[in-house]
Amino acid sequence: MRPTSPLRLSSLTALVALTACAQGSASTADELLAAVEADITTEGLDRFASAIVRYERPSGSPGENAAIDSIVAGLREAGVPVEVHTFDTYASDPVSATVEIPGTGISFEAITMAYSGETDGLVARLVDLGTLRDLPGLEVGTGQRLALEGDPRWYGDDAAPDLQGAIAMVEGQPRNVPTAALALMGASGIIFVNPEERLNDLIVTSTWGTPSLQTYQRLPTIPTVQVAKSAGDALRERMTRGPTRVRITADVNTGRKPLRLVVARIEAPDPDAPYVLLGGHIDGWYHGGTDEGASNAAMVELAKAFHRNRALLRRGLVVAWWPGHSNARYAGSTWFADHFFEELRDRAVAYLNIDGVGQIDAKRFSLSSTAALRGLGREVVRAQAGEDDIRGGTPGRNSDQAFNGVGLPLLQFNHSRLGEDGGYWWWHTPDDTYDKIDFEILKTDARLYAGALARLLADPVLPLDLVAEVEALGVLIERRAEGSRGHLDLDEASARQARLLVAVREVQDALPGHEGADIDRALLRILRPLYRVTYDPVDPYHPDPGFANGLLPGLAPVSILAEEDPGSARYLFAETTLVRERNRLLEALDLATDEAMRLSDRLR
Repeated sequence: MRPTSPLRLSSLTALVALTACAQGSASTADELLAAVEADITTEGLDRFASAIVRYERPSGSPGENAAIDSIVAGLREAGVPVEVHTFDTYASDPVSATVEIPGTGISFEAITMAYSGETDGLVARLVDLGTLRDLPGLEVGTGQRLALEGDPRWYGDDAAPDLQGAIAMVEGQPRNVPTAALALMGASGIIFVNPEERLNDLIVTSTWGTPSLQTYQRLPTIPTVQVAKSAGDALRERMTRGPTRVRITADVNTGRKPLRLVVARIEAPDPDAPYVLLGGHIDGWYHGGTDEGASNAAMVELAKAFHRNRALLRRGLVVAWWPGHSNARYAGSTWFADHFFEELRDRAVAYLNIDGVGQIDAKRFSLSSTAALRGLGREVVRAQAGEDDIRGGTPGRNSDQAFNGVGLPLLQFNHSRLGEDGGYWWWHTPDDTYDKIDFEILKTDARLYAGALARLLADPVLPLDLVAEVEALGVLIERRAEGSRGHLDLDEASARQARLLVAVREVQDALPGHEGADIDRALLRILRPLYRVTYDPVDPYHPDPGFANGLLPGLAPVSILAEEDPGSARYLFAETTLVRERNRLLEALDLATDEAMRLSDRLR
């Protein structure tokens, strides 16, 4: 047998050592999960949910502050390091609203929305616009033309209704896009008709967090109210008899308000190690049992359990209870992103958002995630709940997703009721009370997060699928090119995406056996420019608008090229925008490729 050279022996020994280390760390993640799961009990979850849900918790209210105090006390009792930050934001509390037919004594129960304009009595003719889904461009989740242009031409070649000075009535839940669009079209007020026999508290501004000098102009100025389905039916029946005038009032307290943000920090044995961020909002409409007292209780139990088992961590865990989610439009998470931007950029490696878990009769599991974490999320649901058919969506402009500019992979587990069981009907209503929580289901949901966190906190290499992320980006580029109908050339972007895909495959193949904080940070440096162009419509530092323009939002104007006369000024404006956005996309691909090639060379 030929003797092994000293160099070959040294390399072989190192490989064996690295493999053993990796296997040991994998078992460490299993050990961590088993320990954390044992610490999460229905009794512990009930203790904190009861303490939180007993209070009504609008942002900045005495009830929210009392709930915060109970969380801080529980964490400190368990020895978990806690910070409490206080800051001012621009919040909006709905007070009251009325809808009546003047001179008849006929009135309807109504509520107004956060950030609605105010009126002590607006009387105007009523114009029925039907349902949101029947109005081009006004359906929930669309906002392209409004977000891009502030353009009220929503009807294509069809004649737009005359809304000048009128009160528009439309069936659908109050949202920012239709509110802004109808204001641009001349409406002086809006009555939203709930599709069900209930009233859901909502927000009608497109600003994100505290408005800035660039965004405060987006704050609504026209009064917006909501009535139940039966009221809408009665108003429509009245209109069949002839022109109808209505009177609406809307009272809203909007202005500066101090908020408190609780942050628990569980350090790994290496205090300079990267960390994972887990967040969920502490405020709620009314008592907010499942939105979001149950989630808050799960966060407390997770923070305590991981703190007790911190000796097993490779990475730290930061847990934040965001204030200002509902009636301050994600102000808490946005403030944290603004004021800890550099720390998040340098140390955070993933964001897990928790919202709406613990619902009674919940049966359907799904994910909202960036592609890099979708595989991990599905593995966790399969292992924890035995579910194989798991729907996975991409992050939208909601749920405290304020970290796109930082460039963090995101994962959120959803466990919801089926439509045939009544769905999540009590969401944002006074009926979201303690009895809507099932603590066995909440324990299952908490263990989903424990499963994902155990992997993210203890695996030797971050469980991020770079290849899946870059492949998903390739699909997005192709879709945007198709959407332009040949008017925007994205061939070079596709070529550079293919080059990046080769580079990340090399990185992913070489990763096993390599570990450490510098490797974690190198992986994030590859992903960060991709997230910034995939989710941010403008730049990483100004988190606006609160519209859904789809992924690669900077390329959303391709639809204008597809529909507009190439000789028009509007076509030229869109083309100019898209050339600049294509430059942004190409630069992001180049930055990611440079980082991937640098890491690949290092790993080899």
